[in-house]
Amino acid sequence: MKKFHTFAVCAYGDSPYLEACLRSVTSQSRPTQVILCTSTPSSYLDHLAERYGIPVFVREGKSNIREDWNFAYEKADSLFVTIAHQDDVYEKEYVKTLESAWRKYPDMTLFTTDYLTVKE
Repeated sequence: MKKFHTFAVCAYGDSPYLEACLRSVTSQSRPTQVILCTSTPSSYLDHLAERYGIPVFVREGKSNIREDWNFAYEKADSLFVTIAHQDDVYEKEYVKTLESAWRKYPDMTLFTTDYLTVKE
């Protein structure tokens, strides 16, 4: 049986924001799978993935956001997939809210939430 949800975190290069993203997706109030996908592998990405216990999937070929995100989607083995960009941060209740919406609307194919742009 497929898992309920996966955060497929897409990483490009050595983003200084990536760890905040990983912290937010690995501390959800509901269990969820987390994977890290990249077409720009590095020891920095490997180190962060190891710290958070996240598998890394590397796409071969030139970086391309469409191909990178499609690759991430394909690597997720779950009913729902959230493509998380490396500078996204998720509230602790994100997966719980998704699960609640799915129970209310079991035929849903898309789930969206509000967002907030954070500037320094």
